[in-house]
Amino acid sequence: MTRDAISEERRRQLRELLHRLREQTVQDVETQIGRRLSDAGERAVEVVMDMEDLASKDLGEGVDYALLQMRYRTYKDIADAFRRFEEGTYGVCESCGSHIPLPRLQAEPFARLCVPCQEKAEAVEKVEQEEKRFKTGYTAPRRP
Repeated sequence: MTRDAISEERRRQLRELLHRLREQTVQDVETQIGRRLSDAGERAVEVVMDMEDLASKDLGEGVDYALLQMRYRTYKDIADAFRRFEEGTYGVCESCGSHIPLPRLQAEPFARLCVPCQEKAEAVEKVEQEEKRFKTGYTAPRRP
């Protein structure tokens, strides 16, 4: 197989991955919105509820809203991934420029770093968090 054929096969796989992810996310959002609209219709005919029922319903609505927000962020991430795909940068490590393996992208579709670069970035972040903790005057609890 030529280099162009491998590259084209990779592009096809990445495109399919993004399309499947987008379709699933849109379906999830539509289901969530449909459920919210259905619930709104039921509320119009509800009888007076006690405080416990209302609190439980409010909690459920809060969870639904949080899920909808998460799905919307995912949808925005997909749009960004499609933009990078069109630019030819989707699936390319932003740190070292190597191709991110397809299994990694299947597990983490919005990965911008290959595994070695991600591990380095996480190690740096951990050190920075430790430094920040000590700079803020953290003191260990005293022992009696």
